[in-house]
Amino acid sequence: MSLAAAGSAAPTPAMRASQLAAFLVPGVALTLPSGYSFGAAVLALASLVFVRQWWGRSWDRRAIAWALMLAAMAVLWTMSFDDWHLRSRSDQFVKYALAITGLGFLQTCAPRVRPLGWGMLAGALGAGLVAVYQTGWTDAHRANGFTNAIQFSGIALVLALACCFGVLLLWRSLVAWQRALGLVCSLFGLLAVILSDTRGSWIVLPFVLLIGAVLLWRCGLRKPVGLGLLAAVLGIGGLVSLKGDEMAQRYHTAVHEVQSYEVQDRDAAETSVGQRLAHWHLAWHMGLDKPLTGWGLKGYIAEKARRVQAGEASASVLPYDHAHNELLDMFAKRGLVGVALLLAFYAVPLLIFWPTQKRMAQCPGAPMDRQILYLRMLGIMVPLCYMGFGLTQVFFAHNSGHLFYVYLLVLVLGALIGRERALLALHPRR
Repeated sequence: MSLAAAGSAAPTPAMRASQLAAFLVPGVALTLPSGYSFGAAVLALASLVFVRQWWGRSWDRRAIAWALMLAAMAVLWTMSFDDWHLRSRSDQFVKYALAITGLGFLQTCAPRVRPLGWGMLAGALGAGLVAVYQTGWTDAHRANGFTNAIQFSGIALVLALACCFGVLLLWRSLVAWQRALGLVCSLFGLLAVILSDTRGSWIVLPFVLLIGAVLLWRCGLRKPVGLGLLAAVLGIGGLVSLKGDEMAQRYHTAVHEVQSYEVQDRDAAETSVGQRLAHWHLAWHMGLDKPLTGWGLKGYIAEKARRVQAGEASASVLPYDHAHNELLDMFAKRGLVGVALLLAFYAVPLLIFWPTQKRMAQCPGAPMDRQILYLRMLGIMVPLCYMGFGLTQVFFAHNSGHLFYVYLLVLVLGALIGRERALLALHPRR
């Protein structure tokens, strides 16, 4: 019996909800206002409506680890750290708690890879179309979707990379038009990044591509790596030909702003790069003054204002409630306690999804199941991208950052567990 035949039974309402959530979380993330919330809402609602189907069932150990991590972060985001009480704003706690129930639901109604992959394609294509419309038919000087330009650019890059990895890894199972569509959607996702006119995402791109190439090479996929590198060279060449002068100008501007800040030019902290450097300098020294638990959320704002008033920091930092760096922001507000949990928030999915040769060899069926490898690559790509975004932006200061990260990884893990169980049912171990 083939795997397709095994899954050919009419899907139940619970399974339909699972598949819909898998498509919507990436599929409309940037195309609609608060688009990243639609799939999350479907998954959360399904976990409550169909609670009898999954409550009391056994959980995969990886799901338990991710659920515990989500529970810890739910408490962390909810605590003010000013006087160790829970904040009145409990929305993040609820969202994370519902993600945990969604993970429980996916233990029995795991989505297939197909709707998740189609969601990535739709999401990247939609992001590119929104970016083209905003920059071509509105007064916007850069694309920002329905959030801010930096968040828009980061999520668009994740979607574009997901399309790239999907085409490379699933090439053999795709027909010609699907391959072409995957490549087109990848380009539209990158176009959204370009039209956002932001720089942070470009720091992430070579880093993630290099790690992805090394992992696929170690898994024995020499041809996909070669094709991917060729596509990357062609893509970078095309980008340089189209935006080369502008990119060179922005690079020289960034270098000049750094140099101006280093010589303590009076207006240096007002520039894009100089302002970030001022934020980082302030957050680092604030964290050193209270290294264990930080200043707290309200304390951070008050102490920042005090230091500006005392001439110890530039007034350019006052309009912002975060430090433009994820780790430094956490260090200043929640100290080493928060930093440790944030690092674990990145590390746990990396440990869960990392595609070691041993893990892939244990996969039943063919010598290497490409869908499982694709899911594993998605699972490590998201935290790696977020780590890179966090160098110049506090992605978790925004609702889009929380929902896209948490619910996408919940769905990818659910799909991975479901795929492994389906393969094991067809090829039971002796």
